[in-house]
Amino acid sequence: MGGFKALVFVCSIILFAEVFGEEIYKMCAKQKDAPDCNEIGRSERLICKQHLHNVDCMLSIENGSTHFGRITPEEGLVGANFLKNVVVIGEFRLETAQNDDSEFGTVVLTRKSFGGGLKNLRNKKYCHPGFKFDYGGDYMWKEFENVVLKENNAETCSKTVESKTLFEKEIKAVSEFFGPSCRAGPWIGFDEYDSLYNRYSKLCELCPNKNCKDIPNTLTYSIECLVNGGDVAVTTLHMAQEYFNKSENTNKIQEYGYLCTNGDVVGLDRPCIWSKQPWNIIIASRNSEAAIRKSLQEWFSKYTIGTTSSRDSDEQFVYPLKKVLFPVEAGTKIKFYETAPSLLDYLRGYRTVPTPIEKCNENVRWCTVSQAEQQKCLWLSQAAANIALQPTIKCIQSHNKFACLEDIKTDLVDLVAADAHFGYISRKKNLAPLAYPDTDASNRIKPVIVIKGSDTTITKLEDLKTKKACFPEYGGIEWLAFINLTRDRGILSKASCDYGKLITDFVGDSCMPGAHDREHEATIEIDKDKLCKLCQPHPYESKTEINCNSNSENRFYGNAGALNCLKEVGDFAVVSAGDYTDSSDFKVLCRNGSVASYAGLNVDDNCVLTIIVDSEVLSKKNSPKNSDLQVILLHLESRFGFYSNKPFEVFNIFNNTMDLLFKDSTRGLTRVDSDKRHIKNFVNLLSDHEKCVEIKGNNTAIQLQVTLPIVLTSLTILTVLK
Repeated sequence: MGGFKALVFVCSIILFAEVFGEEIYKMCAKQKDAPDCNEIGRSERLICKQHLHNVDCMLSIENGSTHFGRITPEEGLVGANFLKNVVVIGEFRLETAQNDDSEFGTVVLTRKSFGGGLKNLRNKKYCHPGFKFDYGGDYMWKEFENVVLKENNAETCSKTVESKTLFEKEIKAVSEFFGPSCRAGPWIGFDEYDSLYNRYSKLCELCPNKNCKDIPNTLTYSIECLVNGGDVAVTTLHMAQEYFNKSENTNKIQEYGYLCTNGDVVGLDRPCIWSKQPWNIIIASRNSEAAIRKSLQEWFSKYTIGTTSSRDSDEQFVYPLKKVLFPVEAGTKIKFYETAPSLLDYLRGYRTVPTPIEKCNENVRWCTVSQAEQQKCLWLSQAAANIALQPTIKCIQSHNKFACLEDIKTDLVDLVAADAHFGYISRKKNLAPLAYPDTDASNRIKPVIVIKGSDTTITKLEDLKTKKACFPEYGGIEWLAFINLTRDRGILSKASCDYGKLITDFVGDSCMPGAHDREHEATIEIDKDKLCKLCQPHPYESKTEINCNSNSENRFYGNAGALNCLKEVGDFAVVSAGDYTDSSDFKVLCRNGSVASYAGLNVDDNCVLTIIVDSEVLSKKNSPKNSDLQVILLHLESRFGFYSNKPFEVFNIFNNTMDLLFKDSTRGLTRVDSDKRHIKNFVNLLSDHEKCVEIKGNNTAIQLQVTLPIVLTSLTILTVLK
């Protein structure tokens, strides 16, 4: 009721504004800002438009549905190459640094005795502060070494490494070019790759105890490394000035200088900056920027750089607006731009805006299935480029998930995150999981056998033989779980690995959407007419009178469709347990063969056929790219995963569209060898069929080895007799 009142209130404000010719400006806000947004909305001047993250804020401003908001420079870098209607009208600077045009700038320190020249840095002792910092991105912190390696033709492509990952090739290139160094970690941040610190220990020799991992989280440490024997150090201008301005270090000023991008060495009084990090930015739509800037200057004149006002605004909404808009409540002021540059032009004034440039002609080809998913993938590719992630992500759009699986099989793409329902079909195409997107327990798949509550002829699993069956999809997880259970109980034969033939012989007329098409990897042994007999075309979507498609053209496709099939024409269905309307007419036949004592599908875990993960990231089995793909996935989770304050959120909604690339319910990626029960259940569910095929294949090969010589001998004898 409260939400309805709020909606009426907002609509009233907008109607009032339209009648009297005043525009209500909409600003980006987060869910945590709701109390302040309620106060802002009362002003009849502004309303909040809540977004889960600032990527959607930028997209909303781009399409005109929101007028302005605040973003971080890292968020701006993700969107800059895609946004044409977003401009920068101001930035938030610290009051103590009002005259600084950037939050910080990176510099490279060296000894003045070094003659200069980027080509003269080979075997020099390299000091780097590491990659623990949440600002700037790895592209910025790797800029110096990448420029130097390129200048010296010492990049990664020719390197041969044990793990075959481009990531390790990069580390090896740095190790082979520089002398003993301290290139602090984390290099990747995952324990399974800690062996790299030992393998390339030269990069840790100048670190305390020769340990790259345990370096203090401070930018001054690389300077101390330089002073204590290093030759060249990466840090920030502010830290360099702070260090050498200390009384105990002023005697060292004449010994050191800045190494510039052109290779020159200049004194500490003439700093040359490699890249700058902008402040937090106020962005606005191009069509509204002038009016919004004017209003903000009026409301926040006390907090505007270049004005002498010391008086707070009398408008009551300004205080809650300040809490939402400003990065921190105290200590910052706004530098406004009278001529608003595009977001891309603004950022280019500070640093290079990366593009996904391939190294060594290597990339990760990510399969997408819609224009919306393709767009999210392109933004993800840009976000990955901003942290210097290699190989680059290349987005390739296909028709649907089935086409993606086939494209992986034929080496047209490398990976896709697919629903667990594709597990059986993907294994038939020789695909394998790289990781499992994990969710909370409520989003896991729990298949159940459902019968009509009034049916007294079915009291055990054996009674299902010759009955009319309704499945969400041929080859889906419910289909596979049912076959595995009945084979395990001896109801279906274990002598055959042709699951399609087994289910065909067991059931009566049925509806198993997709049984007729090649995409579902159905064998020639199945009776397609029988398995499609009960399916019915959707009256408004189907173009044919008979429809067994695995899409909305088939009335009985999917879990809800299978229940409708059971209600109208079937005897039993196998569906994933969930919240279905009007399920009181059904009962569950538990996996132990007993019928649940109460109606509905809400049964305990002891009754369901299994509990499994709901999706997996797939690639081609034994692909030479798999090591690189695993590194990419680890980075994507750590840099763009579930936790907030990321410049891009790969597991979240994008442009108001759900479940793109990954399901929004994903909380992280889990290893394929995980001991979690729901993952082991899924692995076992699929491996039962794979092992069966492998054993039968080996037996066939043995039989051929025995019988083929006999046949050939017989043919030889017959030839001689002739």
